[in-house]
Amino acid sequence: MIRLVLLISLLFSSNATPCVNGGGFLPENDHWIPVNAHRPLSADSVGEADFNNILDKVEEVYGPIVRNYGGNLVIRRNWSDGTVNAYANREGSNFVVEMFGGLARHSTITKDAFALVACHEVGHHIGGVPRYTDQGGTWASTEGQSDYFAVTKCLRKVFLEDNNPDIVAGMQIDPAVTRKCEEQFSIPNDVAICKRISMAGHSSASLFAAMSNLPFPKFETPDPNVVSQTYESHPAYQCRLDTYFQGANCTVSENVEIGQSDPNEGTCNRLENFEEGLRPLCWYKPTTGGGGDGGGNPNPNPPPTGDVAATPTVNGQTSVVSRNPNLAIPISIDVSRYPNVYGLALEFSKPNQTFSNPNSQAPDRVNGLRVEVYATTRGVYNLIPAQRLPGWGSYQIRVIALDRNRRPVSRFSNSLQVVLQR
Repeated sequence: MIRLVLLISLLFSSNATPCVNGGGFLPENDHWIPVNAHRPLSADSVGEADFNNILDKVEEVYGPIVRNYGGNLVIRRNWSDGTVNAYANREGSNFVVEMFGGLARHSTITKDAFALVACHEVGHHIGGVPRYTDQGGTWASTEGQSDYFAVTKCLRKVFLEDNNPDIVAGMQIDPAVTRKCEEQFSIPNDVAICKRISMAGHSSASLFAAMSNLPFPKFETPDPNVVSQTYESHPAYQCRLDTYFQGANCTVSENVEIGQSDPNEGTCNRLENFEEGLRPLCWYKPTTGGGGDGGGNPNPNPPPTGDVAATPTVNGQTSVVSRNPNLAIPISIDVSRYPNVYGLALEFSKPNQTFSNPNSQAPDRVNGLRVEVYATTRGVYNLIPAQRLPGWGSYQIRVIALDRNRRPVSRFSNSLQVVLQR
């Protein structure tokens, strides 16, 4: 829900700045949980110290990123306020996030779920398209899009440096989450982050159900509804869980920001034939044209085939052996010679596998491990195997040139071979 409010008391000030209010994480409600409320507590309940520590981390990670968007991230911490909600608003160049103790104290909210809510509110500011049309499309990202940003970008960045495998070992993980995350990712930290995000999403979606006295949503029962146009307000709680679960399993890097005008940029999308990590159709209507995430015939005018991109190299060599997984391997890449090139994608094979579709224009859905997309055309990629590869063995790495809409303008290169030996 978005509404435009001009603060009357400010209109008479010489430096008056209108305040534009974004949607609440929940629909408007009159629930109130005071500081001294009797509530069931667990090791994962959010206390005041947790409340502040989580918001410190979100502020630390996203303060600099928001500045890149021309804003100043301001997180207001209303621990004593019993409001069961959270909000985003704009006050001039201040990108404001309002967090409340009432929401943190709700029995369904875990520490990770509270971080998800904060990330959702950041997402209203920089989560990209689709945005609310009643604000002219200038801001804020819709509720579903803010959910998708929260789990594909923000939470991953916030959780990245944690000891995620150990954290997950102490959690109860739904079997459907374990199965899907272990199918999608092979690096232990990535698998664990996927599981944490999925369970945070279940906690958050369960909040909606609990406030309506309805059964909790399930990972195995996705919302079957298909919207005729993108739904901008709060999706149904099962649909929101679907967004969180899909987003947790998106393999596009958290370092590739979501597009502010192109809904495909930085996302798992139908245009590029992703099968997992998609925005669910229970709230999202894929667009056609204008860089949209088209369905059916998503790319009716494919770009020219192009030729094979130059092979990535390490000091001029196309094969390298490393015995220290913590030592950076400098991989030189250059796709700048192609017309209309805007960026590139790097694809990594699974360990001890070769790409099943050499020199194609599509990622390898059989032997591919991960694709990373960058808005650059040449440079050095410093690969630290311990951080980006799942273990010892031989890996292939290849590159493809992309245009501004992330469509290929070349074929995938021949492969650089990286061998990790004990």
